[in-house]
Amino acid sequence: MNRRCALVLAVLVFGPIHVLAQKPAPEPARAPLSLTSPVQDKNFFLLSLFETSRSAAAIVGSDSELKELLRVKREALHDAATHCDADVQCFTAGLRFSDGEVSAVSGALLRLYRAHPPVRAMVDDDLRRSGAYVRYQTNSGGTLLVAAWEDAAHGINRIIDVYGNGTAPQYAEIDSPAFDVKGQAYARLVQTVADSLDEQAAAGTLFFQPSLQFALHLLLINKRDEAGRHEPLQTKENAAAIARIRSIHWERFPYSVIVVPGSGPDRMTWALSPVGTLRLEIAVRRFRDGKAPFILVSGGYAHPAQTTYCEAVEMRKSLIADFGVPPDAIIIDPHARHTTTNLRNAARLMYRYRIPFSRKALITTDRFQSAYIESEGFTKRCAKELGYQPAKILGRVSLFDLEFTPDVDSLQIDPMDPLDP
Repeated sequence: MNRRCALVLAVLVFGPIHVLAQKPAPEPARAPLSLTSPVQDKNFFLLSLFETSRSAAAIVGSDSELKELLRVKREALHDAATHCDADVQCFTAGLRFSDGEVSAVSGALLRLYRAHPPVRAMVDDDLRRSGAYVRYQTNSGGTLLVAAWEDAAHGINRIIDVYGNGTAPQYAEIDSPAFDVKGQAYARLVQTVADSLDEQAAAGTLFFQPSLQFALHLLLINKRDEAGRHEPLQTKENAAAIARIRSIHWERFPYSVIVVPGSGPDRMTWALSPVGTLRLEIAVRRFRDGKAPFILVSGGYAHPAQTTYCEAVEMRKSLIADFGVPPDAIIIDPHARHTTTNLRNAARLMYRYRIPFSRKALITTDRFQSAYIESEGFTKRCAKELGYQPAKILGRVSLFDLEFTPDVDSLQIDPMDPLDP
């Protein structure tokens, strides 16, 4: 039987066949993502996209299966606000997503993707173009949507587990809750969160909103908004450098940027550690020698825990005040909390700011961190914690300097690390 006859027979037996043509995956946007609510958007870009994509939101909001899950989560929120009484785990139990709920939503979203052009358009155009899930770019649209949803669900659960139930974060020394989550004072805080969200619950129309808002409020009450601080960077500390990028003659420089990882002090009253200052001194010599047109300093509000000082911001201040580096030659990443994310976030900014991605860049730091970055242990740590290598280390050029090229996989968001996703 030829293919045409087979198709006719299939239509007669099964009805019309709807074939979803797979568009070529677009290149991720070479521009910063638009952030309305930075902590939410950076952790849960898919969920923010659902909220702002009216046609897709209407379809998701009217689906009977997802409406039922919304009802269940609203009811769990109301019951918690009404009956939990200083038992934090009582609040968290109903607002986490169970494995069954995650799986059911995956099935429902896949069904909606296949049936509704607005959902397909949101995924195949807006979601893909964002680059927020770049490691799923080669997947079909439905598979991409499911993977992004499951990442979001597990990220919400992770926040609730750590900042509600007291599960230890990966880096407990710097990422833990600000309170004793077993204490009565914290239970009252969570009670107030639940009361406030319960009062507003009727305004929500999407299945994930009660759990998402509960998780975000747990971050809020613990002063864990680090992911949103200084955003949007492109209109603040990095605006001058971005404006200058367009005029750079890259062929005049051996490297595109000099990346300097931060080093947080161990004292609450110190704005910048001695190690951080020494790293800057070394990097400025490279900058003055014309190695690159920009210094990119990377480091967030990490050490000590709940510090009021941001490593990258303080390094920028020092570069300007102590070393005379022009502000338009400095790019900051004020979010990285570890050496792994120093490189990852630097790669993200290089891509979004249209710094030539194929050109070599330089990591300049002290001999100890430099040796660690080129070690097998660091490679294994990136594979374990990120799932990929954020950069390719090309080789050593001095005691303090490593050449590298960034990797586009670094655009992938990671809601399992909500302070720097």
